[in-house]
Formats: sequence, structure tokens, C-alpha cells
Amino acid sequence: LDVIEEENLQENCLVVGEYIRDGLRALQSEYELIGDVRGHGLFNGVELVTDREAKTPARAETKAIANVMKDKGVLISNIGMYDNVLKMRPPLPFSKDNADLLLTVLEEVLARV
Repeated sequence: LDVIEEENLQENCLVVGEYIRDGLRALQSEYELIGDVRGHGLFNGVELVTDREAKTPARAETKAIANVMKDKGVLISNIGMYDNVLKMRPPLPFSKDNADLLLTVLEEVLARV
């Protein structure tokens, strides 16, 4: 608890988490596959759909993206009732530089799907 307080990790979670969601929302405006972005602190989810109107789950795409991200060194899992949500839960000291890497790699992968 002392480390969390001394390193201001709670504030970091709020600031970096919002930074990540802003980046994910920017990607959402570019990629129809992203149906929803949600989260709190550093815990974020990106719902992937093949049709935004019908909210059709993009199961195969989600699994493929999670696997390619892992191959590129960024750990993301797929969860949800339909296995179409990318779950991001990085460690407390996750920085904006780390977030930029996550967002850059995710954009590279999305561009290939």
C-alpha cells in the first residue's frame, strides 16, 4: 500500500486509463469492427462486432486479434458472453508510453483484419 501511495499509482490508473480509452475511441471512429469501448481505470474492454447496428459479435476476429497481439508482445485476452470483447488489464505502473505501444500495435492489427 505504501508503494501505491508513494508512486501515485491510483492517479496513474485514472489518467492513463482515460488516455487509453481516448485512443480506443479514436480507433473506433476509424474501424467499424469496434462496436463499443468501455472501462474504468486501467481495466478496459473493446467490443468487436461485424455489424454495429445489429451488434453481431465478431468472435473469430476477436480471437485472431488477441492472438496476433500476443505474438507482438502485447497481452490482451478475449472475453464476454460471445467471446468478442478484447480485455485489457495492465499493471498499475502502466505508462502513457506503454499505452502508445498498445494502441499502435492494436491499430496495426486492426488494419490487417
